[in-house]
Amino acid sequence: MSARRARDRHARFDEAFHTTLVEAAGNREMSRVHAEVTERIRIIRRLDFTKPPRIDATYQEHAKILRAVVQRRADPAELLLRAHIEASKAEVRKITLHMMQEARERALE
Repeated sequence: MSARRARDRHARFDEAFHTTLVEAAGNREMSRVHAEVTERIRIIRRLDFTKPPRIDATYQEHAKILRAVVQRRADPAELLLRAHIEASKAEVRKITLHMMQEARERALE
């Protein structure tokens, strides 16, 4: 499987995980808003799956979140989910800045 196909596959699994969590809450409006946000960030979300250590971390974070949900531990689940989203945002930010730096260096050559 090519790196791009693998990245897209991981991103689809990630999106499905988050969508399933939101839908399990049973709030239609929240599901609708989540779907809109997901559409807007889909291309950016895929950046989070460009490095194997981050892919592994994502699955580990998902497992911890899911365990807390199954055990009906709402507060820990919320904290884990927030930490997961922040880690993902930080990684995407770092990747984006790195890509911008590389583009700037190529333009100056």
